[in-house]
Amino acid sequence: MLRSGHLYIQAHAVSDQGKVRTNNEDNFFADGIVNPDPQNGGDITIDKIKVSSHIFAVCDGMGGESYGEDASALAVETLKNHCQNIKKSKVNRLNQAVGDYTTDVNNRICDMIAERKCGNSGTTLAMLLFRNDHAYPFYIGDSRIYLYDGFDLYALTKDQTLAAAMLQNGVYTPEQAEMSYDRNKLIHFLGEDKDGKGLTATAQPPIALKKGMRFLLCSDGLTDMCSDLTLYEILSDPDQDDYAQSLVDMAIEAGGTDNITVIVIEVL
Repeated sequence: MLRSGHLYIQAHAVSDQGKVRTNNEDNFFADGIVNPDPQNGGDITIDKIKVSSHIFAVCDGMGGESYGEDASALAVETLKNHCQNIKKSKVNRLNQAVGDYTTDVNNRICDMIAERKCGNSGTTLAMLLFRNDHAYPFYIGDSRIYLYDGFDLYALTKDQTLAAAMLQNGVYTPEQAEMSYDRNKLIHFLGEDKDGKGLTATAQPPIALKKGMRFLLCSDGLTDMCSDLTLYEILSDPDQDDYAQSLVDMAIEAGGTDNITVIVIEVL
């Protein structure tokens, strides 16, 4: 396998309010850069760089008024504070470093809720750490991470929603889960731990990087509008000029009922 000295990545992060929502509650973190103005979309390109240590994340906020957008903004701004600690952590301490970050975000969101007396707020998290020749996925909620490995498309996350839990327990069929309003009810999110016990992200096994891989991080504004087959057709197309923008455009064309945020990272 090619070592990290021979591997490069390039990335494109795009966010769009969609056709229905009046504000954008999504946010992203692209190798140290947060979305500077989510209400006017967002478009950040990371040009070809040698793989060393890099973090990408998508956050989808929830809550009335501006609370959802504030929760997702808190998540990416707090990630800036924890970024170096996560990057420098030894592999056997990585889960703890990410847990320190998610607990910090959770507590900040809960403080905001208490201060504003807003009842409920929170955000999802889909985060991918690149370190040398591996990628490490972490997530909370229903924002997703996919891998196109040059042949097939794989979901690296499982939605943490009531519908997904009902499906896993045999209460819903796949068709019922897909159509149920419970698919929008999160059972895990940043902001859920009101007691300060600590909130950890779900960690998935590390993935050995190879040239030709494409990773997708996205909010449910994409996956509610586009099937996995559609995602595969776009990510597997070698003639695409801009994978991230093409995915956002496809979601808008399909209805754009929610905010849409996409990061595509290509391994070169």
